[in-house]
Amino acid sequence: GCRAEAAAYRQRSRDLGGWQACITCGQSFTGKMKMGLAEAWWSAVKGFDEKNEERQSAGNWLAQALDQQGRHAECEEMCRELRAVQQRMSGPDSDIAMRTAHRLGDVLCDQNKMADAEVVHREVHPKLREQLGSDHPDTLGVRMSLGNVFLKQGKLDAAVATYQDVRAIQRRVLGDEDVATMTTTLNLASVFGKQSKFPESEALLRELLVVQQRVLGGEHPGTLDTSYTLCLALYEQHEYGEAKARCREVLAAQQRVFGAEHASTRLTVQLLTLISNHT
Repeated sequence: GCRAEAAAYRQRSRDLGGWQACITCGQSFTGKMKMGLAEAWWSAVKGFDEKNEERQSAGNWLAQALDQQGRHAECEEMCRELRAVQQRMSGPDSDIAMRTAHRLGDVLCDQNKMADAEVVHREVHPKLREQLGSDHPDTLGVRMSLGNVFLKQGKLDAAVATYQDVRAIQRRVLGDEDVATMTTTLNLASVFGKQSKFPESEALLRELLVVQQRVLGGEHPGTLDTSYTLCLALYEQHEYGEAKARCREVLAAQQRVFGAEHASTRLTVQLLTLISNHT
């Protein structure tokens, strides 16, 4: 299998890709396999000089894997270590140091360390804007992260303003069918819902759903998330007939894709019960 292939490959080659993707099928490692290989790679090279290129690559790969596995405290520790080294090697404004800082800010947000996360993102954003421009994906990514911090802080107006600015640039530069644009649109619609601006939320969700169904397909997890959120917006506006019909469609798809016990499926069951109480 891929794990055995990766292990054998590393015995006969120093190519760093042997830790990250299978050379037979070309697929990047994910999930527990990625985590296990990332930890093994780091264990093999962490004793190297801190300026060693492979040590830096392994550390970045481990930080990514830890983040994806929800091991946020460990990811934070790794990001702080990597950032300190990168700042000494390349300077605080280097691309690699700022990318690591962006991940650090995100993982701080994941741990509800909002003040610290905001400080990091506010530090990184103007530097990226100056170096790369306002339209660059990295600059937009940090602005999105700052919007996420505002949202979790309950600063809804600030979150809306940030998401709207980012979305306008994404639509112009990337187009409506880009994943980043779709994510921002869903975030903006969700914040409108939190502000009880349900017509505005509904309009965005209907627009987004058309794009997602065309690009991703009707049973893609992202499409299903949007469909669920639209059901919620319809319910809040007392449009129970359409809400119930759509909710049944979403539930059937979630049961096929995720299974009956998945958290998203259970949420849809709860919403369908609420809607049914009004019909």
